[in-house]
Amino acid sequence: MRTTLLLSLFLAAAATTASAEPARTVCFVGTQKAKVGTMEMTTRNVLERTYDPAKNEIRQRTWSDKDPSREVAMTGKVDPAANTFEIDDPATGAKGTGKLEGKPWHWTGLKLTLNAGGATVETSSTISDTQIHQEAVMSQGGQPVGHVTGDLVAFDCKQLDKKKAELAKPAAGDKTAPKK
Repeated sequence: MRTTLLLSLFLAAAATTASAEPARTVCFVGTQKAKVGTMEMTTRNVLERTYDPAKNEIRQRTWSDKDPSREVAMTGKVDPAANTFEIDDPATGAKGTGKLEGKPWHWTGLKLTLNAGGATVETSSTISDTQIHQEAVMSQGGQPVGHVTGDLVAFDCKQLDKKKAELAKPAAGDKTAPKK
């Protein structure tokens, strides 16, 4: 009887941590507008995000027109039962914690606090498989120093290379190509 009870508890625990949900990747393209002091900058971005329930991870790769050849990759470790995640990126020194909103692996929002190089970024995003809207406040020493908004729309990930290549071309109305 005791063995049956222990086995039942083990199976119940395994059922809450394992997911029958398959991994899926979604891709987005859009712009981010940053205002730091009196400086304003708009960047075009391409983002690839993979939700991987088997590894309890959200992996993300991002490219921008500031340097289209540079990929920025980040992995979040997810606790789907608590709808939370952690980021620890040794390459950049960024560390953060976040709260996910909605059904696990199909979240509709997130809030993230990220610390890197003495700066803190507090971000709030609405997310779906078709769009992302982001609002972020950057602070240094507890004082706000910048604000970022971003809007991205989904595209077929088969077009990822094409969308990344488009970052090297000038934006509509821009007379100069991005620097490489």
